[in-house]
Amino acid sequence: MISARKPIDIRGIRIGDGVPKICVPIVAYTEEEVLKAASEIIETAELLESKYPGKRLDIIEFRADYFDAVTNKVILIETLEKIRKIIGGRILLFTYRSEEEGGYLRHDRAENMIDDIYEWVIEKKGADMIDIELLQGNYYVVRTASKAHDRGIKVVMSYHNFEETPHDRDIEEYLRNMEILGADILKIAATPRTEFDVRRLMELTEYILMGKIKGYPVTHPIVSMSMGEMGKISRISGAKTGSAITFAYVGEESAPGQLTLEEMFSEM
Repeated sequence: MISARKPIDIRGIRIGDGVPKICVPIVAYTEEEVLKAASEIIETAELLESKYPGKRLDIIEFRADYFDAVTNKVILIETLEKIRKIIGGRILLFTYRSEEEGGYLRHDRAENMIDDIYEWVIEKKGADMIDIELLQGNYYVVRTASKAHDRGIKVVMSYHNFEETPHDRDIEEYLRNMEILGADILKIAATPRTEFDVRRLMELTEYILMGKIKGYPVTHPIVSMSMGEMGKISRISGAKTGSAITFAYVGEESAPGQLTLEEMFSEM
């Protein structure tokens, strides 16, 4: 198993220690649907954890870009608090995915209120981790990451490409910038055009975490995946490549190529 040089500890869960942690997103629109989905995820996880000893669902991601009331501070924070009660000691990741990176655009106002939305979540410490997109701009990224760290919230910094898998040097540069800008976990999700792209991203992740890139060693956990049917192998190979988190689904998938939680438990 390949581990990061700076694993992250959250709620007694060690991310980047060589054992990929499984994350399932909540994809729902109303508060009632969100809480129902959270309950179904936990019920499913508990059943599968008893069926597959040693396997565990560690992270729940709240995909706020699907949430109708995301621009209402009171409802958003109350909903996060209710999710926390349902998921107990599992890690809660807050994500508002932009349309450019595969998000579900429902809120004309929300696209112009990203600063406010993240401020609310950080101020109330509504999640253990937040996802910040690298390409939102250096000033915004650094400022938001710094505020999150001041509140004890870890930062997943992400880059998604639904058109292609960038060249190795570009991926290395994205990862380097994430570390410089304050990421605790570095996430790359790309679309393969060929099976070679899948192997290339997997091998590059392994290569980087083994310290093979000269000039700037990447020390934080990396999350990498090839999306779509062709890239499914990348989602279950984290122990080999060093990818620290993999995404599965219960109910509705949030990205192409995700496996169900049971498939993930059985194949990892």
